[in-house]
Amino acid sequence: MATLCPTWDETLIFDNVEILGDPLVTATCPPPVVVEIFDWDQMSSDQFLGRCQIVPMIKLDADAPFSCMLQWHKIEKGTKNGGELLAAFELILLDGKSPPLPPTRRGTLYNVPEGIRPVLQRTGIEILCWGVRNVRKHQMASVNSPSVEFEIGGQVIESSTIKDVRQNPNFINPLLFLDVMLPKEELYTPPMNICVRDHRAFGLRPLVGIHVLKNFATFKVPPKVTIHDPIMDIPELCEPALLEPQNAAPVTTKGKMKKKKKSSSRVRPPSDASSGGYEASRKSMKWKFTGFKKTKPSALKLDMQQVDDDIDWWSKFYASLGQWDKCLKYKEMEYDTLVVYNRALEEVKQYEGFSDFCNTFTLTKGKNVEEDEDNFAGEFKGTFRIYPLPEDPNEPLPLRYFEKLAVSPEVEECVVRIYVIRAIEIQPSDASGLADPYVEIKLGEKKMNSKDKYVPNTLNPEFGCLFQMKCLLPVEKDLLIQIKDYDLFGTDDIIGETYIDLENRRLSKYRATCGLPQTYCTSGPTQWRDSLTPTAILANFCDHHCLPPPQYEEPSEATPSLRCRVGQKNFMLEHFERGTQSNPHLGGPKERLALHILNHLPLVKEHVETRLLYSPLQPNIEQGKLQMWVDLFPVNLGEPGPAVDVSPRRPNEYELRVIVWNTEEVILQETSVTGEKMSDIYVKGWLAGVDERQMTDVHYRSLDGEGNFNWRFVFPFFYLPAENMMVIKRKEHFWSLDTTERRVRPSLIMQVWDNDLFSADDFLGTLELNLANMPAPAKSARKCSLNMLQTVNRDVKTMNLFDCRRAKGYWPFMNDESGEQEITGKIEMELELLTKAEATARPAGIARDEPNENPHLEPPKRPETSFFWLTSPWKTFKYIVWKRFRWIILGILIAILLGLLIVLFVYAMPGLLARKIINV
Repeated sequence: MATLCPTWDETLIFDNVEILGDPLVTATCPPPVVVEIFDWDQMSSDQFLGRCQIVPMIKLDADAPFSCMLQWHKIEKGTKNGGELLAAFELILLDGKSPPLPPTRRGTLYNVPEGIRPVLQRTGIEILCWGVRNVRKHQMASVNSPSVEFEIGGQVIESSTIKDVRQNPNFINPLLFLDVMLPKEELYTPPMNICVRDHRAFGLRPLVGIHVLKNFATFKVPPKVTIHDPIMDIPELCEPALLEPQNAAPVTTKGKMKKKKKSSSRVRPPSDASSGGYEASRKSMKWKFTGFKKTKPSALKLDMQQVDDDIDWWSKFYASLGQWDKCLKYKEMEYDTLVVYNRALEEVKQYEGFSDFCNTFTLTKGKNVEEDEDNFAGEFKGTFRIYPLPEDPNEPLPLRYFEKLAVSPEVEECVVRIYVIRAIEIQPSDASGLADPYVEIKLGEKKMNSKDKYVPNTLNPEFGCLFQMKCLLPVEKDLLIQIKDYDLFGTDDIIGETYIDLENRRLSKYRATCGLPQTYCTSGPTQWRDSLTPTAILANFCDHHCLPPPQYEEPSEATPSLRCRVGQKNFMLEHFERGTQSNPHLGGPKERLALHILNHLPLVKEHVETRLLYSPLQPNIEQGKLQMWVDLFPVNLGEPGPAVDVSPRRPNEYELRVIVWNTEEVILQETSVTGEKMSDIYVKGWLAGVDERQMTDVHYRSLDGEGNFNWRFVFPFFYLPAENMMVIKRKEHFWSLDTTERRVRPSLIMQVWDNDLFSADDFLGTLELNLANMPAPAKSARKCSLNMLQTVNRDVKTMNLFDCRRAKGYWPFMNDESGEQEITGKIEMELELLTKAEATARPAGIARDEPNENPHLEPPKRPETSFFWLTSPWKTFKYIVWKRFRWIILGILIAILLGLLIVLFVYAMPGLLARKIINV
């Protein structure tokens, strides 16, 4: 008989085997027994299948009882695996004694002796033969009509035949049952051979693929005697008294668990995103939880009237990650959060890889192939339930586990929504050490991509893409998500990819089709998006678990709150929503109560999963991570709700106008030729991260640190209000094709400098203001000090310019080049923040250029001593030379006049004397 698991049940005896040497030496190093296995062919020579070498057990006393036991020995054919052999070998020393009595005979053969032979028991095997997937061609022809044979313990059972695997790869009648004798000890249990055969013309039934199942531990279950109430296995619903408030740890958007010091109930959180799921043991396929989680009145305070346009899905995402600096308003509103898993959803321990309905078994070709030949033949989807049966065939059999299936094997049309959020630390693909990634989706013959929205020059792109398409399950079940690098010339390279089995998510009892949110809202930022309402989902859950439908009791005088009965448990809406504020976006009370109950069931919650990316060229090396999620909506269940808008945040365009009015008490850095302390003051300003810098004109010869400017700076920029970040886009190099985006704090930097003609200008002081959290200005220069700065005083009063839009007053300049912070001046300026529309409606020029409006700036009235000496020689003489040296100049002039008079007197005196003498 053709089989892959032959059972011989035979003892072979070799008489009078002569072994030279001392028996004690032979006992320590016995010769091996070589067993060769062949495939018997009637029409040709036998084919060698493999051999194994076994060291026998040594028995020096022939009269001693049997002491050996059966073991599995590996069969090898060269370097390849040829199977396993269950056998025991014993080498008996006769030493002149009679050989031991042989075991009982079965015809001409000896049986395996009792004590060595495994003890058999009647065993029932329920087989869920669901279907075949990805079956490859066999003998150059496609496999169209396969069937599956299951062989174990000498018995074979065959499934029905699929008419056309291209139309529906599932078996219409998937339930099979085997009543077989198997060993009680799991060690001796023979493997099960799962053989897929194709039904072809002329009665041909070639073997397409095979899978040998050796481990049955995951499929063994106790006999099912009674129908189990699954509501007792649901997390946190095991306490009988559910109508009393529990002392539990509420979960808010802060993502922290707050526990009371004294609590009579033990609460375990429903999921752990960092660890991947439940940590509870599920050996008996049950969860162990106690009590409901209750929320303090102060834990959930929703004021929906404060909803702002800045709140988007990304706020919810960052709030779930605890990144509060990117979702400040969402934190204040305390909206729902979601679960961000740091692994793929299938790898979360709680969800068992979504193999609870059926498993996927890899099929290989029947014969060993060469090393360079692919041995993959396809996949078989199914599962088993193995349990002992009564020894008496007249006793009734236990209840079947697969008596009622939750889903139909027929083809089902679904709407698939793929939300690709962002990638993390992908491998660079360009010479610059960066990449230009985009997303490509493949499902069956359909393909979609976001090539026109590729993200340039980054290794951590934020895609925010939504792809929606229809598919037929299980024909189109494998979803492929690829991250590609955009190239202007040539083909785009694959950075990494990941696969998702949509069929497993559809079949799973954990309902991985669409995650459940925390609240039921019919509008607003957390609007319900599932095709079924919570009441319908709860009703389907009860139906799948053979429970009566939920019963709702309207409020009355006896029970002032809506009540729902599921199985043997009662739930009241009041206990879930006690202390919460009114929310105009919430739906009806029945739906809210049903969703509260569903959130305590072992169902998939609203989430974002993190999947590893792998490249086909380097399949075992991680290429990065991809954060995403998939929603799956069967068409026959109705239209799904609106899709979630996950598009990346777009910055708003703003314009910052800075009017520098005056400076006060600026330190005097220079000494003039006349010995006066002075500074040629000017002010420079720019936005952090922006190369463009603006500066005022120079206030020359400030003798007391005062400068007058009346000068306007204009800084256009892009800003993300939800993150309080400024977005800067610029090309890294001259030859760069795309701009690189960076996000920095919206900081205004103002500096005061001393102008020098022949040497570098001297830096005097700086002022840095975070526009979203800046110190409030002083009303006068006298009240302005370093204590206004956050670097000096953390308790300083701050303001957000994006909220108040305008600020005017004095701020201090600071210099710490000496190692200590010292005030080096004060600036009086006015800050005004405008949107792009406001700036267009109220134009203003830079400096005092036209249009010089909003407000109009007059030239500053500077002292007459403020001038540039090289271009004003008269003022230089008047205010520098004459002012300081006028008495010296006057003395010199008087001395010169006196000298001239003396010279003239001396020159004229001889002539006058001569004339006097001669009396002329």
